[in-house]
Amino acid sequence: MTPRNPPIRSAPLPAAERAELLTRLADECRSGTQQEVAARIGFSIAAINRVLKGTYVAKPDNLLRALRDSAPSSAAAPGEAGNWIGALRAECARTTQAAAARRIGVGDTTVSQVLSGNYAASTQRIERRVRGALMGAQCTCPVMGEVSTKVCQDVQERRPGKGGTGIGNPQHATAWYACRGQGRFTAAGPCPHFNAGGRQATTTPAQEA
Repeated sequence: MTPRNPPIRSAPLPAAERAELLTRLADECRSGTQQEVAARIGFSIAAINRVLKGTYVAKPDNLLRALRDSAPSSAAAPGEAGNWIGALRAECARTTQAAAARRIGVGDTTVSQVLSGNYAASTQRIERRVRGALMGAQCTCPVMGEVSTKVCQDVQERRPGKGGTGIGNPQHATAWYACRGQGRFTAAGPCPHFNAGGRQATTTPAQEA
C-alpha cells in the first residue's frame, strides 16, 4: 500500500558534492555531538543519521547548503589575513568567546589567555584546533582518512576508555593507538602528526580552564 505522504525524493547529488556532504557532516559529528550539529544546521538528528547511513531521501543539497552556511568564517582583522589568531578572534566576534572555545574544543579561559597573549604553554595545539575547526585545515589519519586537524588533536589528547576521557567512538579509540604506534600499529611507529601540537594530554576541555 502506497503511503499517504511518501517522502519527497530528489535527484542524487553529483559525486563530488556527495563526497563533500559526507566529509563535512562526518567531520562535524567527530568534532561535537550529533545533537549540537543538528541544532546548528537546523536539521534533525534522524536526518543526519540517515545521511551518514546513505538512506536520506529528501533534498540532500539543502543539507549541504546548511553545512556550508554554518561553517565559521575564517575572515581575520586587517593585517591578519590567514592568521589563526585572527580567525579565532573573528569567530569570537561572530559568536561569543565561550562558543568559539566550544567550537575548537578548549576551555573559555584558554581562548582568553591565547587572545591576550598570556597563554603560558605552547600554542601549537591551539593553532591546530583553530586551523582545523575554523580554517578548514586537514591531515591524513591512518585510521580515519582525511580529518580536520582539530579532530586529529582531539584524538591525540583524549585517551579512550574508563581510564581516560571515555571516547565512545571505536574508530577514535583505534586512532588513539595509531597516533602512538601502539598495539597493531607498533610496526608502523607513531603517526607523523602525533604530538604535532606539543602536548600529549588526556584532559577534557572542561579541565583546561
